[in-house]
Amino acid sequence: MEVHAPAALATVYRQLRKSFEQGKNEPDAADFYYGEMAMRRLDHPRPLNERLLIAAYWAISGYGLRVSRALGRLLGAMAAAVLVMMLWGLPASDPKPATTGRLTGHKSALTTDESRPVTSPARSPPA
Repeated sequence: MEVHAPAALATVYRQLRKSFEQGKNEPDAADFYYGEMAMRRLDHPRPLNERLLIAAYWAISGYGLRVSRALGRLLGAMAAAVLVMMLWGLPASDPKPATTGRLTGHKSALTTDESRPVTSPARSPPA
């Protein structure tokens, strides 16, 4: 029994996948795509960063073929965001706007306590 390297198997899987895609048999082509990506992930002569990227692609979404895995990761990320918002939340009050500047060599700073504009009372027209 002859054992082939993952790189050789990835090439065979790619050729089989393309053949099935040309024959309009997408479900079986997807199976060969999964095998091709798995062989690329296990191919040690391939650069490490590429193998890590493929491994992350597998872990997150099953090479884009496992919808439930991707949906589960999305729901987990949403739950984590809600948990962070519940634990630390938003600030209770808005930060006070501050303005700083330099005028003729002197530094000046201004903090605004009320952020809403103040309107003057309506004037009555002269009689």
